[in-house]
Amino acid sequence: ERLNYIKDFPCKNLDNPKGKRPDTKFWTFEEFKKVLSTFDLSDYEDLLRYTTVWLYYMTGVRVSEGFALVWSDFNEEKRQLYVHATLETLGDGKYYRKLHTKTEAGMRYVDLDDETVRVLKVWREIQVANDDDNYILSKFGEHMVKSTLCRMLKCHAEKAEVPVITGKGLRHSHDSFMINVLGKDVLAVSHRSGRIDKATTLNTYSHYYHANNQTIGDEIYEKLRQA
Repeated sequence: ERLNYIKDFPCKNLDNPKGKRPDTKFWTFEEFKKVLSTFDLSDYEDLLRYTTVWLYYMTGVRVSEGFALVWSDFNEEKRQLYVHATLETLGDGKYYRKLHTKTEAGMRYVDLDDETVRVLKVWREIQVANDDDNYILSKFGEHMVKSTLCRMLKCHAEKAEVPVITGKGLRHSHDSFMINVLGKDVLAVSHRSGRIDKATTLNTYSHYYHANNQTIGDEIYEKLRQA
């Protein structure tokens, strides 16, 4: 089904086996800023790496979704990214752009802030291949791949002396940023991240909300005191 050899995959209707969730490391906002300081924005390749880290951290797209983004998916006027494809491997170093995401909920528009729009515009101005059908995260027209992303994250994490994370860790970092810094609720995070239902997000990030219990308690006390 993933390679388009068959149209339907009945096993998708089954629940995933229950088990312990892996501990995925992520960056706090302060750690993210430390990593950004390790890039030389006057260097072509470092600017691509900077743009890549920024885009994933500020949008929460899946790794394969980010790789599949082309410039026509970026709407500067509306400040949105249209996420509707994934970059899939065929093996032997060959890839293809599949016009579908991991789940139906993954087909979505992601709102962008002004700074993210600016970062993308700066990158497009100097990117060698930047037509509407060219990949956003690409060097000389060649799209980025997972192994390149992992090596880059490891290198700059070590420079910044922060935890080494994966591409999935960047997605977790975004959700942590949404919850702990912006104070967004589970519905907003679930919708933005393209998850099927809020339960998935709540189960994945319940420890973030648990960490906020004291803050919530303080807010309740303050409201009662003012009443």
